[in-house]
Amino acid sequence: MNPIYKWMGIVLAAGVALIVIEVRVAKNKKEGFTATDKKRVVGIFWLTIFFSLLVGGVMWLSPD
Repeated sequence: MNPIYKWMGIVLAAGVALIVIEVRVAKNKKEGFTATDKKRVVGIFWLTIFFSLLVGGVMWLSPD
């Protein structure tokens, strides 16, 4: 397996773990899952995608 895909997957898995934790914490709040929480989860999702692509791009551009 290509190490670039491995590290992109690791970053993606860490982001998904953060999303799962955020959703569970937000649901346990007194107010429940609000629109602000949804914005935060969507933001974490897009940051996860961005950082995964950034890691892949930096590794692809780096010399062997």
